[in-house]
Amino acid sequence: MCDRNETKDAYYLPHLTWPEVDALRRRTDTAVLPFGAIEQHGPALPMGTDTLGMIAVARAAAREAQVLCAPILFPALSAHHMHFPGTITLSEDTFCRVVMDAAGSLIQHGFRRILLANGHGGNEATLTYLAHRISRETRGRALVFGIAELRKIYLTAEIDKLDIHAGIGETSSMLYQQPQLVRSDRIEQPTMTLDRWREALLARVRDDPSLLRYITLGLPPVHEISSNGCITYGDPHRASAARGKELFDAYVRAMVAFIRAWQEATGTEATV
Repeated sequence: MCDRNETKDAYYLPHLTWPEVDALRRRTDTAVLPFGAIEQHGPALPMGTDTLGMIAVARAAAREAQVLCAPILFPALSAHHMHFPGTITLSEDTFCRVVMDAAGSLIQHGFRRILLANGHGGNEATLTYLAHRISRETRGRALVFGIAELRKIYLTAEIDKLDIHAGIGETSSMLYQQPQLVRSDRIEQPTMTLDRWREALLARVRDDPSLLRYITLGLPPVHEISSNGCITYGDPHRASAARGKELFDAYVRAMVAFIRAWQEATGTEATV
């Protein structure tokens, strides 16, 4: 049966006619490109958790900031999850070419301030590189709003539990955003197997959050460290829709503040 529940969003590119895009580009030079992944998220969460979540945040932020939200990709860089059926990963070359082509198209139409909004850790380094390329090779400018901002919000309470994938935070987010997609009967805490030196650093990370970067750097493929694909020492049963709403609202506020600060700091520089 056809899903007719989608309501028109005046700042969401897939919903707009070309005259509507033309009118919007006369009011703003900013486009938000949300990125996530199509990859396993344990036995309870959908494969599209990262992408669906980031699109929802980006749409809400775009409406508030009155800028364009333009999703261009569902899958991304997820080689470390390929042990699990359903995961789709792109090569870095394919990912880079699509992002550059899409950004170039939007820049040609006048959206010369490109915000690469990232909700998947595997994309971060490549998107940072692409922001540099966009700014250097085109008439536009690009910045990444990504994992650093996400972790300030999602990991504050659970940083010592390494709650970075399909754990308390992401389960809470999906219970709020897309509860019908969560298999609540299959929520389970994983058995984690990390190197001893990572576990030793994790014991100290609440006192020194900067240690997290060393713990997550070069993690082995997910199936080698987690019994079910979730990466957390916490119990996802503790997730709640109320916690998910807090995370969603905080992330939207942070993205809107980021967009406005960029616009205020550079004025029309991005459109020159």
